[in-house]
Amino acid sequence: MTKVVQSQFEQFHSTIKLDMDDIKKVIEKRDMLIEEIRAYLKKKSEDENKPLITFSVFNQGSYPMGTGVEPAYDKHDYDIDAGLIFNVSTKDYSSLEIKKMVHDALQSQFRTVEWKKPCIRVQYHEQGFPKFHVDFAIYSSSDCNSDKKTYLAKGTPTISSDQNKWEVSQPKKLIELLGEKYTDIKEKAQFKRVIRYFKRWKDTKFDSVNGKPTGISLTALAYNGFKPFTKNIFNGQEEIDDLKACWEFAKYVVAQFSYFSSRITVQLPVPPNNDLFAKMTDDQCKNFKEKVEKLRDVLSEAYSEADPHEACKKLNKQFGDDFPIPAKEQTAQSRGKAIVGTSESA
Repeated sequence: MTKVVQSQFEQFHSTIKLDMDDIKKVIEKRDMLIEEIRAYLKKKSEDENKPLITFSVFNQGSYPMGTGVEPAYDKHDYDIDAGLIFNVSTKDYSSLEIKKMVHDALQSQFRTVEWKKPCIRVQYHEQGFPKFHVDFAIYSSSDCNSDKKTYLAKGTPTISSDQNKWEVSQPKKLIELLGEKYTDIKEKAQFKRVIRYFKRWKDTKFDSVNGKPTGISLTALAYNGFKPFTKNIFNGQEEIDDLKACWEFAKYVVAQFSYFSSRITVQLPVPPNNDLFAKMTDDQCKNFKEKVEKLRDVLSEAYSEADPHEACKKLNKQFGDDFPIPAKEQTAQSRGKAIVGTSESA
């Protein structure tokens, strides 16, 4: 891969990478909502003359993992995930009881509060478009359960009662696993960059929310099958090759599909170890397979392309308009396999 193509990947990453400053207002709203929940629980305790229910907060999702991406289109919105660990036992409260408290605490005419099976979502809109949302996942603390396990509150009032339940979970462990995956700073940075590239790819290539792979499913696939390409295999010198890393990862993803059913399975690497593609239909899995096969083939073509301008044109069609195409004259002298290192951190 040429210096120019690596440079375009780095520019692409700088464009799509979600920084803390990008979601500063979302974080402020999240903190405001958390205080509203605390105030609601305090008033509920006083009105009912019952002990105050307390909770602690932690960040979860792509933000603390360092794999967040900017929304690709206006119809996409910023999001942030927060875990609320309630100091209650699963024996004292049902999952719906605790979720309902959070839901009721957040009701307001200025936002939409939605029941989701794994969380309570607060959605904000601006000029007719979804602007951002905050997902609150609700847990029962391990300190309050006799088995010393943390449980996630699952369910909504409209689904069957057997799906409303407390489910064993280790939300903080997932963040730890990803953080510990690579100790080498260059490998860790490339690992996170490739996850971001594939997240932007899926946002570009899939229209339906229900018909596309989730960010966490791509992250789990990367956790299992990503291979870093940061050094020359012959002399051990630093050679950052994001194109090669993407190509090899795409080949790995394709290989995870069943030959007989065209379905793909990947488990969350921490409890409850659920299949992250279980909700996708057979047709949706087949569509995903066809799209990732196309991506694999284009990455292969780009890797073999002598002209960086032409290579980046191919990559742009897969990753979207934010992937930059260098001017023809800029690439006229760039035909070799020289690799440039990157100081970009994830």
